[in-house]
Amino acid sequence: MFERQKDFLTRITGGRLHRSHYIAIGIAAVILVWFMTGLFGASNGAGDGLTAAEEDAASSALTRVQVVESIASMRRGALVVRGRTEAKRAVEVRAETQGSVAELPIEKGVRVAKNEVLCRLNLNARDAQLAEAQALVKQRQLEYDASRQLAAKGYRAPTVTAASKAAYDAAQARLKQMEVEVSQTEILAPFDGILDDRRVEIGDYMRVGDVCGLVVELDPLLVAAQVSEDRVAMLQVGASGTARLVTGETVEGKIRFVSKTADPATRTFRVELEIPNHDFAMRAGITAEIVVPGDEVLAHRIPSAVVTLDDDGVIGVRTVDEEDRVQFNRVKLVDDTPDGLWIGGLPKKVTLITVGQDYVKEGQKVEAVPANQAGAAL
Repeated sequence: MFERQKDFLTRITGGRLHRSHYIAIGIAAVILVWFMTGLFGASNGAGDGLTAAEEDAASSALTRVQVVESIASMRRGALVVRGRTEAKRAVEVRAETQGSVAELPIEKGVRVAKNEVLCRLNLNARDAQLAEAQALVKQRQLEYDASRQLAAKGYRAPTVTAASKAAYDAAQARLKQMEVEVSQTEILAPFDGILDDRRVEIGDYMRVGDVCGLVVELDPLLVAAQVSEDRVAMLQVGASGTARLVTGETVEGKIRFVSKTADPATRTFRVELEIPNHDFAMRAGITAEIVVPGDEVLAHRIPSAVVTLDDDGVIGVRTVDEEDRVQFNRVKLVDDTPDGLWIGGLPKKVTLITVGQDYVKEGQKVEAVPANQAGAAL
């Protein structure tokens, strides 16, 4: 091997190697060996040192979170559901006979009393037919009375008397039919309320079943809402409640109905709160809230931003225990106020994470910084 190297050097230098050549070659070899040894040694040493530093930092650095001590107090909960006002009753009043409209005594938007005429149809020949039926009843009554007297004296067969009685009864039935027919030309309000809409004008021809107008009962007024299946048990028929309308009115009332079956599409239950509306000032269709007070429970007041979700999507808050480890606590909403949320389901005293709760997980050890020291520490 050395002979080959010697031949190679001889060809490069032209066969004449001086002492200076050997010195230069030796220095180059030493430098090359030193460089290669330092490169690999430094690489291995640096890699081992960085990994150790990272592991040490990972084991010693703790996530800082801001915490506050919270102590529960007694709070009366309230169930709040959003709905809208509705008329207690709303009926489309329809014609029961046919004819042209002769008179509309009531303007729409006006209060009406029960049995007040909303639409009046032309009688046409009905009055004449009624008079004919009345006259026929009188005739058949005279014939029946005479037949009965003759039968009592033995001058008429019982079958003839029975025929006279049948004719008299038929005349009475015809008279009743014509009285009903004439009365049906007046379309009446079914209850006290307001004529909220009128569908016909004078001269319109109405058939059986055509709508004269819409009558609504607004006193009392209903506030209807849908309640979730996990909260419907809090509502009882007859319980007191409050309606808060978007128009600003706040009215006390009572629960009059809680559905026993859920809506198949939403799995919610219908609830109705009945409220007085003597002056008809409140209208149907207004957005409103039903507020039903609950029992007093221990609750914490927290900012709404503190509420978070766990990996399963459950609502709760994160706290730290005595060892500064994160705990996730499921909570129940007791009340929602402008000053914050009142929540239950927590111990009486907890250390609540108020900043950083979304960046830690359950069981993780953290550095808990009280809120009054957070400005300097975080």
